[in-house]
Amino acid sequence: MAKKMTASGGKKESRSGVSQYYPSSVFRFFAIAVMSSLMVSSTGSIEIVTDAKPATAIVISDTAFPVVVYAADELQYHIQKATTAKLQIVRENKKPDSFRGWIYLGNCRATAAQGIDLDNLPPAGFIMKTLGDSLYLAGRDNDRKVGSHAQCTWHGTLWAVYEFLEKQMNVCWLWPGELGEVIPSTDNISITSLNQMGTPNFQSTKWSVQGRSEEVGWSSVQARDKFFNDQDKWLLRHRFAATKCLSYGHKFGNYWERFRKTHPEFFNLLPNGKREPLPGDATGHNITMCVSQPMLWKQIVSEWQQDPSRNPDHIPCRPYLCACENDSPGMCTCPTCRAWDQPDYRFQSSPYWGQGKIPTRKERFHGLGVGIAGYSAPWGGTVVPEDAPSLSDRYARFYLAVQTEAKKVDPNVVVFGYAYANYWHAPEKTRLNENIIISYVPPLWFPYTKTMSQYFRKNWDGWQATGATMLLRPNLTHAGHNMPIFYASRLADDFSYAAARGMIGASFDSLLGAWSTQGPTLYVLARLQLHPHWPAQRILDEYYRGFGPAEPEVRKYFEYWQKVSDAITLADIKRYNLEEGGGGFKNYVLITDRMFPPEIMAQGKKLLDRALQAAQQDKLSTQRVKFLEMGLRDAELTLISLKAHKKYNLNPSKPNQNACRQALKELIRHRAACEPFNVGNFGYWTYREQRGAKWLYSSIYKQ
Repeated sequence: MAKKMTASGGKKESRSGVSQYYPSSVFRFFAIAVMSSLMVSSTGSIEIVTDAKPATAIVISDTAFPVVVYAADELQYHIQKATTAKLQIVRENKKPDSFRGWIYLGNCRATAAQGIDLDNLPPAGFIMKTLGDSLYLAGRDNDRKVGSHAQCTWHGTLWAVYEFLEKQMNVCWLWPGELGEVIPSTDNISITSLNQMGTPNFQSTKWSVQGRSEEVGWSSVQARDKFFNDQDKWLLRHRFAATKCLSYGHKFGNYWERFRKTHPEFFNLLPNGKREPLPGDATGHNITMCVSQPMLWKQIVSEWQQDPSRNPDHIPCRPYLCACENDSPGMCTCPTCRAWDQPDYRFQSSPYWGQGKIPTRKERFHGLGVGIAGYSAPWGGTVVPEDAPSLSDRYARFYLAVQTEAKKVDPNVVVFGYAYANYWHAPEKTRLNENIIISYVPPLWFPYTKTMSQYFRKNWDGWQATGATMLLRPNLTHAGHNMPIFYASRLADDFSYAAARGMIGASFDSLLGAWSTQGPTLYVLARLQLHPHWPAQRILDEYYRGFGPAEPEVRKYFEYWQKVSDAITLADIKRYNLEEGGGGFKNYVLITDRMFPPEIMAQGKKLLDRALQAAQQDKLSTQRVKFLEMGLRDAELTLISLKAHKKYNLNPSKPNQNACRQALKELIRHRAACEPFNVGNFGYWTYREQRGAKWLYSSIYKQ
């Protein structure tokens, strides 16, 4: 193990006089539930750094894949941060003889000479092994873009490096950027008797990112790009990647424009007797399909059959057949589709199904009674079964019908479908099979309640009982804007529940990047991808330890936000939505002042001041607490801007307009000052404040 790093955790004074705090032994063990590990004794050893000087070099193949080059850079970077010693990265054919042993990365001649057969590893599997005087960190890789989900890069060698950094050097990454890196200082790193194999537990883990192209909200394009580069690196360090492409989504968005004249039978029959989009859906992008229509099945299969991405040599490779409905609740009222539904008294009482009231495109989710617990939610799905009838058996039969048609082309076809909107509840009668992947989109939102958790589990079990293969695909992390919401514990419990019951991967939508206000929850979600069975508290302990002497006060600070979050009820949110005319993912900011009034924010500020006081003797701890302070101030300024805009909306006078502009200017100045620290995704927040909440940014940015 690395010298001068104790198994119980602690601190060592760095050369700059800044104490580096790092986790205890909890971070020195790799969860078997995430990576299948085998420890074998070995007599090999290697000195990596001695007295802050390089004792070896990093060797990669002459034709190393991009992921191996990236892995070498990451290993070099972290070792240099820990020791100040910069290890050389050399190609195998130019390896000097100045050291006794080497660190070999990836598939190279030395690896093969030692009998390490990487081709026998599963995709992205890895091995860490000492043999003689050298260390081998290698894995099953491929020659594709690093970090890509569409191209499915196999990051085996990179995973070996990250596993080495975590277990041998006690490294962890709290949030994107240098300030969030926990890299303990030492003069010496020495490795003995290391032989471990591992493989990813999930086929794909993804956290979708918003706002990459936004320029408004950032002081410069360079500032924006730095944020996203740091965030992408953080996601990769937490192993968000794919060995199989599971990035499928709403499939039929262009069907109306393509087939409305030639195949009108493809589309939903509305209660008015017409097969057409809802009012307000000019392009038909959100129209739903008549899923019981055999000609539709044939069209879907024909397109899949001709798709070049089915060829594994094609990049990206998406071999599965996507049958995911458009972004709407199922709406077809034709007799055949209705015959596929299970009897349900709620059809008769529904304004849509029973009374023929047709919602607009904007009303399509809550207009069909598919909001969360009765209020207008940004996505479909009902928590309580009394809200709306379920179309799950209809859609399950649709997936089976498409699969049957596709088997004429390929008997082993895998169909990809949603459990979403008014068909996220488990089917009552229909049984599926393992070659149907269900992307399960439960209506989880903030506040994340016990009732939500109960229905999440019940219907996860129900879909799994059909025989389908399960992918978790919540929209949960769209909630919260930049406010200090906290739901880490319930998230961890439910994620662990699904992981223990057949989950092949997870895809969260979307990462809003509220790193300094929602940091613990975001960190828990990230660590669950690697350790799905760890309780939230174990992961939270890692996070809080990064604040050194301020750890107890930072813990109290976030526990306060947990209490505030837990006190918010669904009834509260329903009332806020109705009274403020917002609260969905497009305009969540409109209800934030109702959840976080001035007295709540003031108490949070007091607790953070105590943390800053506790950290004052330690530079790094102080910087990290100030990072939290920047986020809280951003939330406060957002609430001030919201208040000014509400006043302006009631009375659009010139003084009130000026007050809005002044509040926004202060918010813009604050965000520009915070950009170097990755406090948050300012561009996307600004986009939602401007487009969703109609804030007066345009009058400022025009000047």
